[in-house]
Amino acid sequence: MLRFLRTPALLATAFSAVLALSGCGQAPVRTTANDFTLDGRPRGHLTVLEKWADPQYAPYFERMAEEYERRNPGVTIELQAVGDQPYKDRIAALAASRDLPDIYFAWPGQYAERFADGRLAADLTSQLSDTAWGRSFVPDALRAYRYDGRNYGVPVTLDAKVFAYNKRIFRKAGVKGEPRTFAQLLSACDRIQKAGWTPITFGNQYGWPVGHLLTQLNAMHVPPDTLAKDYAVRKGGGFTHPGYVRAFTDLRRLKERCFAPGGSGASHENAQTKLVYGKAAMQYLETVEFPFLTEKGGAPASFERDWDFFPMPPAPDGQGDPRALAGGTDGLMVSNNSPDKALAVDFLKFLTARPQAREMVRELGWLSAVQDTSRAGRVKGLGAAQRLIDSRRMSVWLDTRTDNKVVNPTLAAADSVLGGRTSPQEAVRRVRKAADQAFRFSSRGESSHHEAATPGLRRDRHPGQGGAR
Repeated sequence: MLRFLRTPALLATAFSAVLALSGCGQAPVRTTANDFTLDGRPRGHLTVLEKWADPQYAPYFERMAEEYERRNPGVTIELQAVGDQPYKDRIAALAASRDLPDIYFAWPGQYAERFADGRLAADLTSQLSDTAWGRSFVPDALRAYRYDGRNYGVPVTLDAKVFAYNKRIFRKAGVKGEPRTFAQLLSACDRIQKAGWTPITFGNQYGWPVGHLLTQLNAMHVPPDTLAKDYAVRKGGGFTHPGYVRAFTDLRRLKERCFAPGGSGASHENAQTKLVYGKAAMQYLETVEFPFLTEKGGAPASFERDWDFFPMPPAPDGQGDPRALAGGTDGLMVSNNSPDKALAVDFLKFLTARPQAREMVRELGWLSAVQDTSRAGRVKGLGAAQRLIDSRRMSVWLDTRTDNKVVNPTLAAADSVLGGRTSPQEAVRRVRKAADQAFRFSSRGESSHHEAATPGLRRDRHPGQGGAR
């Protein structure tokens, strides 16, 4: 029998308070092939903690658990779903006590890496590397949970950042075609502004939207290897590449030529209202938000019929990866201390099998991390978004990819650049100082890998992923 529990938020418990994630001299809990071998038919009890608690999305995951139980009468699943911030609080407390559920949610990047480093996540390499199951996933999504050459997470959803735009406004403003370079994007903004519309609607009330922009701009201007080393914060003296100044400079140019005059303190959702009701031409949003651009999702039918999207166009002289695309995946990990790893993996194989993944795409309007599933979608743009993602390289959100002690000063510096209070050069100096402090903190044995699992501000982001609309 499925028991669906909506758990209240617990008080946040910092990993640094109990150095559980460091191992602290404990012998690692090792996995062997036998750990993932079922003895006969599936049976036993699984606990699952995830963050898809929104009433629009929770029923899908409830039904998947119920269906697995129906197919396997000897199994019971205790599915617990809570919102973003309550999830962070609860998983931090459970990690500190080393009492994690059998399966738990984790964002990619350093967030998930903390669990791998702390020996709290089972090594799933034998199940995912060069296997039929592993090959069923979009490669970038699977790589998002790979650390030191080992696989620790199972990707479920797929998401990327693009510009959605009103084709009618583009036509009326004389913008011919989608911008192919960053300079063309700025020129399109000039035309749209002259024609009387806001070129790009932007709300940064909760901090994460500017982080998305910097994820993409950094990837455009900084070589991938340099970016990876700087985000890892494993040595001092990082963030010196001139591309970081270029990224903040481009952010300022977007503000000056594309955003509405004044501040950007509105919420992302309020900004989106201006897009769908024809007050603005573009918004930088996630593919997981496509359902909100439909009449069913609250947009006028006229907008649903006449919108399209394009990726952030590259700067031709950028030193980064011109094929980088800001995005990520949400996934699940298996507790290293679970006595039922084999059952947990069997359930995850069921959840991410193509029939179930296609049902998620069809019902929720999200892209799946499982390949060949986007055609099941009923939401406009999903198929094209999948093809775009397949043709690019994923640049994972910086606020899950790097250290908290770098994320928050970076977002604050970016907001200050948007407000005209800080120059791009000063913004990078702040980021560099934060990274050096984070490294010194970790070198004293107090790494932020042991902090509360709350990487940055992004995760109260939009209704598709737990925000308030």
